[in-house]
Parts: sequence; structure tokens; C-alpha cells
Amino acid sequence: MQSKPLGICLIIDCIGNDTEVLQDTFTSLGYDVQICLYPSMSHLIQILRQVAHKPQHQDYDSFVCVLVSRGGSQSMFGVDQTHSGFPLDQIRRMFMGDACPSLLGKPKLFFIQNYVVSDSLPEDSSILEVDGPAVNNVDSKARQPGPCTVHREADFFWSLCKADVSLLERPSSSPSLYLKCLSEILRKERRRPLLELHLELNDSVYDWNTRVSLKERYYVGLQHTLRKKLILSCK
Repeated sequence: MQSKPLGICLIIDCIGNDTEVLQDTFTSLGYDVQICLYPSMSHLIQILRQVAHKPQHQDYDSFVCVLVSRGGSQSMFGVDQTHSGFPLDQIRRMFMGDACPSLLGKPKLFFIQNYVVSDSLPEDSSILEVDGPAVNNVDSKARQPGPCTVHREADFFWSLCKADVSLLERPSSSPSLYLKCLSEILRKERRRPLLELHLELNDSVYDWNTRVSLKERYYVGLQHTLRKKLILSCK
């Protein structure tokens, strides 16, 4: 990737413990960081739609979105929590090739910290890693050859970390371990594919999970449809 900046990095933080570190990290990687703090549900959806339709994507080589919020197992809340939650899958659809053609064929990286309110966390596993294209939601018609050689779901990197919401209810609420490790790994001065860095992130989370109670664990899952190796390095 060679554009300057590399793309927009949208940070939506409904918690407020991680914004500064994330901003410094993705600025150092060469992104135009745009921050949305403490949005309501309606504002959150509005911001996502506005960013998905920004004309600047045409001139940039990639896009990053970091989401930090309470939520259900597959949804996120705004600070009002007056709704059942906005489905994470709908967020991904906003940036698919048919909805956001200016990002078609370009890496779209999502890092999500979801503090789950319901009792839907896994009980035993501490890491769920899915390497390779996520094709479960690709229908048979979409796989047929067509005039466009790039599938609308191509080039997504979807890293989702779930943790129990009780981590936020302690007297001294601390930053997300997942986002802390992510920032530390990305800021190291080296050139390694993003998938390798995510494996290192998994190792750090796994080590943490072996030393704490179930309520303190983080559960990381990855789906990606990247077609090429992606390397990020600090400027």
C-alpha cells in the first residue's frame, strides 16, 4: 500500500478507555484517524453510513475500523442502550463491494472489542481462530463468474474479541487487553504479514486467559478474505 494516507481509520469508542492509544497507533501506521466517542445508537449508525460513502476511499489503498462497545453476542450498543443492538454483520455489509464500490478490492480491516451483556460467551475455549476465507455467507449465485472479478466480500479482515461486561463494572476499569496487545504488536518496527501479527496477538491473549478466571477472559475470533499478504509498519 502506497497512498498517503493509507486510508481512513474510524474509531468508534463507546467505553473511552482505549481511544488515545489506538489513535497514536494508527496515526503512526499512516492512517487518517477519525474518532467518534460515546455515540448513541442512531449517531453510531449515521457515522458508519457517512464514512462508508466518503469519496476519499477512491484515492486510498485501505480502510480500518475499530469498534469498542457493550453489546450482545453478535451486536453492539451505543451509549444509550435503548435498542437491542446493531448487528455486527450489518456493519460489515455497509463496506462490501456492492454497498461501497470505492473500497472494492482494497483491504478492509475491522478490530472489534465487544463487552457482552448477555450470557453468550464460550465456556471452555479461550481462542477461536479461523484462518482463511470466510465463505459461509456467500451464496451460490455470488460464486458464479461475472463481469466483476472481485467478489463483494473479498479483502475483509474481521477480528472480533468478546469479553464479559463485568470487566467494565470494576472500580478501576482498565483498557482492553486485546486492544492493548494489538497496539503494542502493530507499533513494533518490523515488517510482518498482518495474519502473523494476529497469531502473536492470540498467543498474548491465550497466556492471559490461562492465568485468570472465566469472567476475566477474552475470546478472540478471526475471519478474513484477504487475497494477498498485508504488511503494516510504523512510519
